[in-house]
Amino acid sequence: MVKNDKNIPSKKRKALKYGLIGLMAVFLIYHSFYVVSLDSRKKGGDEEDVAQLADAYFLQSLPEVLADAPEPCTLLATLSQKDQDWASYGKQTNIGNRYYFLIRGEGSIQEIKDSYVRVVFGEGEQACSLRIATVYIFGNEIRDASGKLALADVGELTKFNAISERLNKKVREEIIPEFLEKVQVGQKVQLAGAFALNRRLGITDDFEVMPIQLRIVD
Repeated sequence: MVKNDKNIPSKKRKALKYGLIGLMAVFLIYHSFYVVSLDSRKKGGDEEDVAQLADAYFLQSLPEVLADAPEPCTLLATLSQKDQDWASYGKQTNIGNRYYFLIRGEGSIQEIKDSYVRVVFGEGEQACSLRIATVYIFGNEIRDASGKLALADVGELTKFNAISERLNKKVREEIIPEFLEKVQVGQKVQLAGAFALNRRLGITDDFEVMPIQLRIVD
């Protein structure tokens, strides 16, 4: 039998050659498929959980609380009273001076700015005006003002924060664009929103309300 320089029979060498080719083919076929890592699967599952929790909160839990939310001017007048217990009207997520509030009412558009609209509520001496954010809708006001969604309900801080991001994005993309297309000074609007105040600083002139519902009524 004739052997090559490496003393391997030609038939065996051919078998070895085809065997290596077969292994390479199997390797390439295997890696041609998209292999999902465990981390990717977990991330996908987390995103789905966040979407379900945020939608359930925005469409079910939050509207129930908003139905009993105070009128803006009434709430602000109450909070302005000396020694008023803010905890009776707002929510806190931890110990400190920051409180979250919900409001609901009908007012008139006073001015339209690049990043907010100013709405006047009430009449006469009881009237008040608020800045309603239309661009910078961030933070945890919408998530935390109702008291119906807590970190303990979610379990993970990253997921809890992701819910805030999804809620804010929902308002920015689904509510604000349609409103801005039609809004004009003098129009009446129905608003439901959330805002945060620091008890130590009191009611400042430049705080903004994060809209939850915003609809032109005339």
